[in-house]
Order: sequence, then C-alpha cells, then structure tokens
Amino acid sequence: MKEAQAGRTTVAQELATITEQLTPQELKAAEHLSAHYPVAGLAPMARFAKSAGASSQTVLRLLAKLDMPSWRALQDRLRAELAEERGSPLGRWTAHRAAREGEGDRLTAFGAQVAANVAQAFQGLDRAQFEATARRLADPRRQILVVGGRFSQSLALLMVRHLEIVRAGVEEIGSPSSTWPDRLIDVGRRSVVVAFDVRRYAPDVVRLCAIAAERGAAVVLLTDSPRAPAAAHATATLVAPTGSVGAWDSFAALTALTEALVARVTELTGQEATERLAKVEQIRAKLWDDD
Repeated sequence: MKEAQAGRTTVAQELATITEQLTPQELKAAEHLSAHYPVAGLAPMARFAKSAGASSQTVLRLLAKLDMPSWRALQDRLRAELAEERGSPLGRWTAHRAAREGEGDRLTAFGAQVAANVAQAFQGLDRAQFEATARRLADPRRQILVVGGRFSQSLALLMVRHLEIVRAGVEEIGSPSSTWPDRLIDVGRRSVVVAFDVRRYAPDVVRLCAIAAERGAAVVLLTDSPRAPAAAHATATLVAPTGSVGAWDSFAALTALTEALVARVTELTGQEATERLAKVEQIRAKLWDDD
C-alpha cells in the first residue's frame, strides 16, 4: 500500500482507478467488492471469492494490483475507514453489518459492553467534580437550564423530570434552538447550564455552552469524551463511554450517571425534598384520585 495514497483515498476509490488493468475475473471480484462495500471485504477471503464467483488466486492478483500484500491488509484498510466514519450513523450501521453472524452470543456481548461502560464511567468519575455539580444543582438559589443534542435530549428530559420534583427553577431547553436566546438572556452567575453532548457533537449546543460561560454561568457537561468541544467551556465535565457492539451508541452509562446525580441532589436537598415530594403527592391525589 502506498502510504501517500492511503492517506488520501479509500479502497473503493483505488479500485476505480485500476479497472482498465484488470482481467475479466479480477474485474468480477472488484465489482463484487464495490457493490457490497465495505462489508464484503470484511468476510473471510474464501467466502468473498465464492460470493464473487472468482478463485482465491484471482483475489490475490487483484490485491497485488492494489499494492496490498494480503487479504489481512485489505481488511485492515477497511476497518481503518470504518473507524474514521464510526461517529456517523452510516458508519456505525456498516460496521455492525460487517460483524460475522453466529460469532458467539451477540446478546451476551451487547450486555457485557453496556455493563463495562457503566463500570468504566464510575471508576473514572472525578468525585470532586461530581460532588460540586450535585451541590450546584441542589442549591435552591440557582436557576438550572438543561439541554441536549439530537438523541441526548432524552437524557436532558430525564434529568429535568426528576429535578423539578425535588426543587424549583429547573427548565429544559428544547428545540428549536432559535428560542434559546430567550432563555440565555436571564443566564448569569446564579445559573447552572447542564449540557448533554456526545459525538457527533452538536455545534449549537457547543455555542450555547460558550455563551453561558461568558455570562458567568456554571456549565456542566455530560459527554462521551473529555475532548468533546463543549468541554472547553465547562466548569465540570463528567464522562461516560458510549461504545456498543450494536449499530448505535449506548446511552446506558450516561443514563446511570444522570440517575446518580439526581439521587445525590435529592439527598442534598434533604427536608426540602421531602416536603416538596409530599406536596406533589397531594396535588396528584387531587388531580387523579377518585372521590
């Protein structure tokens, strides 16, 4: 593999440049790879050759014309391409489809990955930042605004629904972002902005965090990486991995982290939370209980 070329092009692009050099059988293999790209190339070579209607020797000759010494080299290139695209839904789905069927217990593997994510999140959690965040959220003098991205907005809603039961002054900043200036106008040093943002990182959420920080608010970021763009504006960054053996990222660890924050805030509010919960139950009874 030519290094300069590898840095600029994909295998699919390289295939397109050598079609005139291929024999009919090599062309058949190349067309099969292109038609089922990149999944076909991640299967064993014998399976690929059979599906393409070509011999293994033909496949090896095709690889040589791509400057690849082996089938393994092709697979390494394809996996590297997938890794670069893994932040997108298409990349995740393609990688998921590429997994070999029947290779172990997929459901057990999925559960094991989720459990590992949760364990890693709490093992690596900065206790001081977690406690400081919980105390800010429990402070009744502070206004709390919570925002999320396209999918992580569901976590923002989960936090808000819990916190608004134990304290006042909690608001979800929902869509569309054109309404956000109306919320940001009142943000200041007594405000806490909680942002959920994971790859592919929402530019508008990052900008909201930057503006909130400029206005003196404490910004709390719950994310999948300490290098997330919004971390540059955060007072506290709480990280939980989102890796999955499936086609989609897993929010299980971020959900657990959110629930831990809510539990700690409830503890810190103490008697106030107890009295507020009792009043909520009284209102619920008046609304829905039969006479």
